[in-house]
Amino acid sequence: MSNQSRSRRRRVRPPGLWHSIPPWIRAPIITFGLLAVVFVANGLAVTIFAATAFTFSPAMICYPVQLLAYIVNGILAGWQADLTRFRHLRQVGHRGERVQRNLPEYLTHGALAGVLLALLAALMYLASNAVVATFVPLVALVGLTAPWLLIIVDLVAATGLGMLGALIYDRWLSAPGRR
Repeated sequence: MSNQSRSRRRRVRPPGLWHSIPPWIRAPIITFGLLAVVFVANGLAVTIFAATAFTFSPAMICYPVQLLAYIVNGILAGWQADLTRFRHLRQVGHRGERVQRNLPEYLTHGALAGVLLALLAALMYLASNAVVATFVPLVALVGLTAPWLLIIVDLVAATGLGMLGALIYDRWLSAPGRR
């Protein structure tokens, strides 16, 4: 069945609350759930292996997973941008009407989603560092510079990989024939 009504007047459903949020905010909200699980698993693994020589091995496993999450975040931002476009724009016009096909800026959405996800990750880094520093005072002295360096590296990596994920979505995963 067609979504078009039989009359010339088109009934348009208003988008819900979820679609009123910009796509570059929706994607990090979804992806941050995955990253929170990775951060908790990394913290538990570091705590478990703290007495052994395998202290850095959980970070070597979790950080590549975090980088993959940044790519997934960019892909998800592109997908959310397409969903928003489909909700807000008509896809079929009346007879003789020319319908404008507004394509989202996938790279912009991916970059903004990456920056927002990196900022959320930075908040989680700083919160976990503060919690650990309250229990182990030595970490407070050593840990003041290391998280800031990691936050800067994460910001650059999340922005670049978010753009890469959005580019992947634009080139291979978006609807064929949309241009």
